[in-house]
Amino acid sequence: MQPLFSKMQLFSTFVLTIYSGHIMAKNMVKQVYFNDVKFSKYSTWHRQQHNLLNFSDIDQVSSCNACLEPLFLVETVFFNNQKLIKPHKITKRLAEMAGIPAFILWYHAVGEMMIHFYVKKIAPNYPGGYSSEPRRITPDMWLAYLEFKQAEHYPNCSKQQLFLKKLREDPRANRRKAFASVLY
Repeated sequence: MQPLFSKMQLFSTFVLTIYSGHIMAKNMVKQVYFNDVKFSKYSTWHRQQHNLLNFSDIDQVSSCNACLEPLFLVETVFFNNQKLIKPHKITKRLAEMAGIPAFILWYHAVGEMMIHFYVKKIAPNYPGGYSSEPRRITPDMWLAYLEFKQAEHYPNCSKQQLFLKKLREDPRANRRKAFASVLY
């Protein structure tokens, strides 16, 4: 059986793909703010279109572990000693529409280890507005908040039995203080 494509055809396709990627990157319509950002193929394609198209990604939708009800939204930013600012109008508006909190979270990591976070609440209330200073917290403090939101939601969870089953089966979770009110 003969190969579908010759080595030369495959090489030519590879070179053309690389070249067109460089051409597309140079023809971005929308501004790229950071050089080290890696865009998905869809994002790259979208950025090449005209400026009347807009989209925003949401980095985290924290949801109930059982019923999947959204609990809050988070825009995450790698902290590299830059200014603690981040456009967030869409995330704020979506949170307000959903009636859930939203945050911007700058994370400082060394390798895979989280060192600290800077957190700014942007919805439903927005203390200090855009110019407000984020609060520096530890990873344990953020974990406690994540757990608090799960436990706070439990009384309204439509799948409480599944929530309890998951909690009882996870020894890392069922020993946590935040879930004591759910277990006992």
